[in-house]
Amino acid sequence: MDKTQKYIGFDIGAESGRCVVGILKNKQFELTEVHRFATPFVHYNGHYYWDVLAIYQELLQGLTQAQKKFGSRFDGVSVDTWGVDYVLLDAGDRLLGYPYHYRDGRTDGIFDKAFQIVAKEKIYRKTGIQFMQFNTLFQLFAERQQKLNLVNIAGQLLLMPDFLLFLLSGKKVGEYSIVSTSNMADPYKRNWAWDLIDAFELPRKIFPKIVEPGTLLSSLLPEIAQKTGVHRDTPVIAAVSHDTGAAVAAVPAQNGNWGFLSSGTWSLMGIELKEPLINREALSSNFTNEGGVGKTIRFLKNIIGLWPVQECRRYWAEQGKEYTYTELAQLSKQNGHTQAWVDPDDPRFLKPGEMPEKIIRFLEETNQPHKENAGWIIRCILESLSFKYRMTLKELEKITKSRTDRLHAVGGGIQNEVLNQLTADAIGIEMIAGPVEGTIVGNIGMQAIATGAIADIPELRKIVAASFNLKLYKPDNSDYFNRNEKNYLKICN
Repeated sequence: MDKTQKYIGFDIGAESGRCVVGILKNKQFELTEVHRFATPFVHYNGHYYWDVLAIYQELLQGLTQAQKKFGSRFDGVSVDTWGVDYVLLDAGDRLLGYPYHYRDGRTDGIFDKAFQIVAKEKIYRKTGIQFMQFNTLFQLFAERQQKLNLVNIAGQLLLMPDFLLFLLSGKKVGEYSIVSTSNMADPYKRNWAWDLIDAFELPRKIFPKIVEPGTLLSSLLPEIAQKTGVHRDTPVIAAVSHDTGAAVAAVPAQNGNWGFLSSGTWSLMGIELKEPLINREALSSNFTNEGGVGKTIRFLKNIIGLWPVQECRRYWAEQGKEYTYTELAQLSKQNGHTQAWVDPDDPRFLKPGEMPEKIIRFLEETNQPHKENAGWIIRCILESLSFKYRMTLKELEKITKSRTDRLHAVGGGIQNEVLNQLTADAIGIEMIAGPVEGTIVGNIGMQAIATGAIADIPELRKIVAASFNLKLYKPDNSDYFNRNEKNYLKICN
């Protein structure tokens, strides 16, 4: 009989985080959520910041709850989060202010200034990363423009999950899956792109040593063990620190030409490659080459995802109208097709606040019909996302010169079954949804690989397929998207 392993995984997103204990027994996973928490950010003096120390306290609470329910001994603990955001420390490892939120406006218009330093095409050739104004490179460049420049007095830069792992282990490293989101990594050498860093006059000393996913860091710090009751010999593992990297590691694909969709606050659609794909077409379509597990590349595009739905829900709650996500999905289903769409990549949708009003304004500006009830607005968002998935898949197939036979969708967003069916209709191929807990499964699965309990990624994916219920969505009404594609492109281009 196989030995039972127990792992603690923290999956921290832009809206909420959770602590999950994963048990691996007889080649199957069992997951138990022991703590859930908000990931707070604050608006102060005109800027958005993460309350990172509040998040740290939630890690301690999660470890405490895991110990209370499952005892003190675990085979590993790890953390994954969103990409790009960072913490600056001084020479004594003290925080240099609260870390900026990627939605902060200080990088608005940053590209024009940055491309005067290094041309856009040259940056892409060096990093292969999709251009988004909040990438770490542009955040640091914006920091250097400020009168008080914290970069020049920093002793260390750590991306968000690397900082949280440092608080647990005392080890400062940059795990490659998260480092690759920075727009400052060389995807061929899987190291920092030092000449790019030099060109932007960023001090080399602040950048940590890069390690691969699945790296054992150290045992849990004694003070953390004492506070939480978790045994001090528990290994802290840089499993796969970027949440999308974790989700893709857990895709239960076995063979064939498959693509992936990580669905949540952000949607990320792409394929897994053995080598970076950096060429003019990839740049033109703004595809990214992020670090994957097993020395692979996640060739993908970032899409805004369910953020507009989350913001609409928050806006309506502030107006005294409380909806669950299930209720909003059902209202959108009852509404039926809208024959009107927004461009999810329009910059206005990136920032928090007044999301329903922003959607209505976009529709008015593009001379489209609109209604102001919740069901219609949510349906408009879901159809717009589905159209975006359709066009992204077409771009992907054109650039890679390959056909995608099926799409594997993972993450919390797949709980929206209306969006799942619209996506299958839009892309015209079958979509397999599951597991919902893809990110945490990838986190825990990579811990199991790091500790030798699972041999490799193919075995992990077989275990995932055997452990969770998957749901198949087949195209049912592709004609709607076929008929309206030209209208959508005309509006969104």
